[in-house]
Amino acid sequence: MKEKPKTQKGFIQIPILIAIIVSIVIATGVGYGAVEYNKTSKIIKEAERLTKEEKYDEAIGKLEVVQNKLFGRIMLKQKISTELELNKKLLADKTRYDEGVNKLNEGDLQGSINLLSELPESSFYYQKAQTKIEESKRKMAEGELSEEQIARKGAEAKAKQEEFEKNLKEKQLSDKAAEERMMNADNDGDGLTYREELSKGTSDFNRDSDGDGINDKEDTNPAGGGRLIAQHFEWDYGTKHWTWDYSFPSDRYDYYKNKSHGSHGVSYVTSTDFYIKQIAEMLKTEADKNNYTKSEFATAFIQSLDYVGDEVIGFNDYPKYPLETLAEQNGDCEDTSYLAAAIIDAMNIDVALVELPTHMAIAVAFSNSPSGSYYRLSNGRDYYYIETTGTGWSIGEFPDEKYRSIPATIIRIPSGETINNVTPQYIKPCYASSDFSGYYFDGENFYSDSQCNNLTNCVYYKEFYVNPKTIDFYWDSNCSQIVVKGCSKSTSYPGYFYRSGLAWYYDSQCLQIYQSMTCNYPYSYIYSCTSEYSYSSKKSTCDYYASSTYLKDLAQSCYDGLAKCRSDINEYQSKLNEYNSCLSSKEY
Repeated sequence: MKEKPKTQKGFIQIPILIAIIVSIVIATGVGYGAVEYNKTSKIIKEAERLTKEEKYDEAIGKLEVVQNKLFGRIMLKQKISTELELNKKLLADKTRYDEGVNKLNEGDLQGSINLLSELPESSFYYQKAQTKIEESKRKMAEGELSEEQIARKGAEAKAKQEEFEKNLKEKQLSDKAAEERMMNADNDGDGLTYREELSKGTSDFNRDSDGDGINDKEDTNPAGGGRLIAQHFEWDYGTKHWTWDYSFPSDRYDYYKNKSHGSHGVSYVTSTDFYIKQIAEMLKTEADKNNYTKSEFATAFIQSLDYVGDEVIGFNDYPKYPLETLAEQNGDCEDTSYLAAAIIDAMNIDVALVELPTHMAIAVAFSNSPSGSYYRLSNGRDYYYIETTGTGWSIGEFPDEKYRSIPATIIRIPSGETINNVTPQYIKPCYASSDFSGYYFDGENFYSDSQCNNLTNCVYYKEFYVNPKTIDFYWDSNCSQIVVKGCSKSTSYPGYFYRSGLAWYYDSQCLQIYQSMTCNYPYSYIYSCTSEYSYSSKKSTCDYYASSTYLKDLAQSCYDGLAKCRSDINEYQSKLNEYNSCLSSKEY
């Protein structure tokens, strides 16, 4: 007996289906031509191949082509239809099987089991489905066994996260503390913290950010941009009238103005200040060019400043630093003495302060023993008295004769060495007069002899005689018959007369004064602005405030001050024009 082909339960093998179709085709071949038969055979073979490849939908398509060609073969068509339905069932089972496998691959184990369990035992895919179901169950079991591990790992991860968050918080607190330390640090030791430096726009690694010689903490404009204080000076020395214009930053003036002004002392002699050194160099250079005594030339410059006592400015014994005195162009005897000592010391000349009852001056060491009053110190050097207030005082000349017998306290610069109770000594001045040939002068009186013993009040001068005390001219050697001399016609004021450099007069004898030749210079320090430069500088400051996040509140008041600045410029320039006009009309 022939062995029957094996089949799955409830399922006819695919080859049997193909064989049935082939037999049907052969049985019906009578109705087909040879060509049609060949075509049908090819289609059937193609369907057979597709079925083996489990491409049921394509195989069904091929079979339907054959079925449709069996015209009039009802029973055969029904049989093929049955087989087609079976093939469609295979396709449905395969689709469900594939979906179950996809669920398994995606990790949806229960979903995979549910889909695969729907396949009946008669399905071609039943055994394969059972294998996948077992695989899903195994994986589910493995998953349940690992839940404890997952929970443990979760707990460990949570603990690590909590540790991380704790460390992060501690780091944040540490960073904040470090930032606070950084913001409160003073790296350059200028007294400003890093936070304060940031607000001022300065560096915490440079004590003087704008390089003006002032510590940032004590600087009015530490980041730069301050205005300049314009100065104009005039003084007489030798045979010349000297004028000089000079400017220095207001920051420097403010620095000294804001310093503590305690008791008097050597600390006020700021000879190392950049601007004092610059002024000293200018005076030294001019003195050398003209063969002047440097200390006397410098003192003449300082003597031209106005004397203003502390009681006038509202302070009782209020000492000023040299740059304050220069900026304000006035001061009392202490102020001008500190200024003179600072400038002369900056010239590398041995100088000292002289403290007398209710008065202060300076003394300069000379090696050539000029005439006048001096103090001999233990170092063997003679320090000659120099008055710093008022004009015209020469080396060794006291403003009050009583000081010739009063001991003084001498403070050497820059050491601050103090020598008490030093009595002055005196060399009577006597030198040939440059004004009156054949006569001698002691700084105050004229004499007919080279020892300055024979005082004279009437000396011969050209075709006249003159009283050197009053500068009146006489016809006779007794100076009793006065002449009108030195009274000239004015070219500045036609119809008037003048005495050289003094005043204009109504009459030809210069008795009735018309107008003094004194010219009043408008001091710049009393004005907020004196030039277009100062205006534009102030405006730049206002614009900077307006653009700054931290200083914006200052902008409006700054702009309000520009109107005052403009008014001051106009007034200053007007006064300056009057002054220049006065100078130009002055006659000598």
